[in-house]
Amino acid sequence: MRRRPPRPGALQTLSPLRILTQILLLQTLHYASAFALILFTALAAGKPFSLDLVLSWRSLRGDTAVGWTLGLCWVMCAGAG
Repeated sequence: MRRRPPRPGALQTLSPLRILTQILLLQTLHYASAFALILFTALAAGKPFSLDLVLSWRSLRGDTAVGWTLGLCWVMCAGAG
């Protein structure tokens, strides 16, 4: 009895190493763009920059223009990543 050939690309596209690499690449792209955008925005707004602005939502305030601007940066970074 003849064996069927494997589907083309079936094992290569679902490789766990490839999936992990893509996840790491997207996360790196997201945080790099977030770092650049939020650093520029914070410095332009006169707010001291900290990594909390990039990594934690607790540092954002909804009652100030700076908080809304940084929130908008987060949304733009989510679209880029």
